[in-house]
Amino acid sequence: LAEKQLKESGIEAAVIGGSAITAYAPDVYTSRDIDFAAINGTTRRAFGEAVAKLGFRPEGRDFVHAETSYSLDLVADTPFIDQRAIKSFATLATRRGPVRVLRFEDAIADRVAAFLHWADSQSLDIAVQAVQAYSRRPSWKTIERTLDELDSSGPDGAARLTLAKSRLRAAFPRPR
Repeated sequence: LAEKQLKESGIEAAVIGGSAITAYAPDVYTSRDIDFAAINGTTRRAFGEAVAKLGFRPEGRDFVHAETSYSLDLVADTPFIDQRAIKSFATLATRRGPVRVLRFEDAIADRVAAFLHWADSQSLDIAVQAVQAYSRRPSWKTIERTLDELDSSGPDGAARLTLAKSRLRAAFPRPR
């Protein structure tokens, strides 16, 4: 609903971050803040004016609504995963209309990047569970290619990436 309102206000947006995982695997992870990237650029003021039409009001960096526990956040214009700008998105059908969101493999890479750089084990666990839960996931090779674009040069980065790949690969059903 928020993306539809943003589009009607001339703001092309995509759901990113943990909210993208929620879009693909809501039983695995529910983000309480919906992170948006305004991919055609916008101001925080224009974003706020657009979502105000739905009853959201600014509170700190988020936009909140009295009748929902979800908040909205304008995170970026061009979203990045690690050092890679994201230019291509998926569109998911929802009961309230289509929603533009990170491609599944990018949503997984985003969680793995958190594990690589901040040792955020929960993010890796969520990525593994999402791979197990999302029946329309891309092939392992597609996900692996996306993971190979991550910067694993930091302390323990290579070892963490190897562990992440191993856990994610194991989450895929074995061919019969």
